[in-house]
Amino acid sequence: MLNKKCQKLREIITRPGFSIAPCAYDALSVKAIELAGFEVAGTTGYGMHGAMLGTPDNGLLAFNEMVNALGKMADAVSIPIMADAEGGYGNAINTIRTIHEFEKAGIAGLFIEDQKIPTNCPFIKKPESISIDEMIGKIKAAVDTRQDKDFIIVARTDAPFEEAIERSNAYLAAGADMVKIIPKSRKELEAYPAKINGPIHLGFIANKGINDGMTAADAGKLGYKIITFPMAGLFASTAALINMMQYIKEHGTDEGYDKQALKFDEYMKFIGIDNYKSQSAKYIKD
Repeated sequence: MLNKKCQKLREIITRPGFSIAPCAYDALSVKAIELAGFEVAGTTGYGMHGAMLGTPDNGLLAFNEMVNALGKMADAVSIPIMADAEGGYGNAINTIRTIHEFEKAGIAGLFIEDQKIPTNCPFIKKPESISIDEMIGKIKAAVDTRQDKDFIIVARTDAPFEEAIERSNAYLAAGADMVKIIPKSRKELEAYPAKINGPIHLGFIANKGINDGMTAADAGKLGYKIITFPMAGLFASTAALINMMQYIKEHGTDEGYDKQALKFDEYMKFIGIDNYKSQSAKYIKD
């Protein structure tokens, strides 16, 4: 299954056009992405920190915690997942183990940041970058380590515009399959594709004045290959949970809740109860 998922992700980034990869933070959210018909999912470090630790994306989620969660997510769906591997969880030698464990977990690709360890979300604190040479060492270690040649290595840079272009092209020359950049303005977002010599991964963040009013198709026309929505699912599901809890607190019941919520039978169908019933009937005899 892993090989097929890697092959699928390789096909997606090498064919013409663009793909949308909404970001998941647990097995339930990645199942929702697959149900909606998307052919690839991303992950959100922000969401996984929130779901597992109740914190912002502050680098506190440990390597083993991440691998354990990703394995469950990969097992839950048939589509490939491209995961956030922070800064490779250390130097180039740590990155070797990161590749081993993410591949074994069933992930089809990952991105490694050129931030200093511990990494953090750029909306929390301005990132500091390691040297280009150090990052190239991580990329080469990752490429040499992967067991499946179709496993996708993405190099992310948080550097300012001109430096980001230099770094991105150096990372692609070192063997990265794709780069992920963080535009600081709409002008930068529009300019990057013409200056970077390979496929680009772009995250949409609403209401930041950078991609406001744009669709994924607009970004695809500019030349972006994978467009992700890191916060959309996280923010929507968190809002729904808060609303439901407030309703129960006020009314002492969940009856009469008039905002969108699944009914019991709808959830059971979504979560795969029919599959479990058929397996039980096949393998368990009373």
